[in-house]
Amino acid sequence: MSPSGGPVASQSPGSGSAEVTIRTDEGQELLFVPETAEAPTGAQVTLTFQNVSLAPHNLTFSDPIESATQTIVAPGASETLEFPAPEPGDYAFVCTLHPGMDGVLTVTE
Repeated sequence: MSPSGGPVASQSPGSGSAEVTIRTDEGQELLFVPETAEAPTGAQVTLTFQNVSLAPHNLTFSDPIESATQTIVAPGASETLEFPAPEPGDYAFVCTLHPGMDGVLTVTE
């Protein structure tokens, strides 16, 4: 977390890795915070999902990333996903429990 308490999405240039943190909204909004994140192509991505809301959530990528948290990540819990960043482009992630709750991982060159 940043000193202001906001989420952090950081890259380690040249190291071949990227660390990303995605949280839920702290209240009742069905939102990922932030809704967008970036990683360089080919990097080993470590994505930490933190459920800071009052409801269960999850974070799920489809093809080609095919990585997901448990179906239910309880309020106050977190999970970490690791996967290689695919080719450059935008890759959606969703909460399968709440249709319309989505975000985008942008893979850059």
